[in-house]
Amino acid sequence: MSGRTRHLLDGELSIVGHMPQGPPLGVATVVPDFTFDRHGKHRRGSVFARALRDEGIAAYGFDAEGSGLAGASAEWSPKPWEAMTSQVCRARAAVAGQHPQDTRHVLIGIGIGGVTTVLSAVHTPPTAMVLIGSDLVQRVRFVVTGLAGVRGGEQLLPSRVFRDRERLAPRDRLAELNIPVLCVHGGRDPRFRLADNDLSDYGAQVISVSDVADPLQSHSSTALTARTVRKWMAEAGAIPSDS
Repeated sequence: MSGRTRHLLDGELSIVGHMPQGPPLGVATVVPDFTFDRHGKHRRGSVFARALRDEGIAAYGFDAEGSGLAGASAEWSPKPWEAMTSQVCRARAAVAGQHPQDTRHVLIGIGIGGVTTVLSAVHTPPTAMVLIGSDLVQRVRFVVTGLAGVRGGEQLLPSRVFRDRERLAPRDRLAELNIPVLCVHGGRDPRFRLADNDLSDYGAQVISVSDVADPLQSHSSTALTARTVRKWMAEAGAIPSDS
């Protein structure tokens, strides 16, 4: 019977693993969207993790320090991207410790969590990487002070987070990776209609899933996205082949 296990790390990170029935086909660590907790916006992150579980993947989500769910204060670090990337690396190490040493691991980033997903992959490459609705925008052409509502799907971000993202150049870091990378986005997401938002230019395979703006918008599109990711993982050699 599928279940859920919870692992706590020194009061800063909490990790929840969604376990399939029987031995998992593979293992995935899901990096959350801006909320930086495992549920994500409208709880889409946790629903997606369960959809991966239903596809036979052991899917781990986590609540990071600053999310307000992990037992630590919900405050931004002076260097937010470095701090968040460090926590992604720690979560991945904890997940790896739950499985045999030769287990292949896939790193999956949702939304703006794709930035820390890429930075973590540069630090320690996984078997493969998936970006869900992440355009990894690098250049910010407006000034934000304090908190402000900005680009669709990014909610409210302190201005230094935008400035740091431009400095870290996540698309350029993506191009440096030598692992299979999949970018999944919704067919109606206006960001991906722009010519300069084609992540295939940076080495990713790009798939448009369903006729929605967000591939995790509904339970049906989330299930379709999970099936698409599982099929791609097999093609990329991250799990046993479907054939």
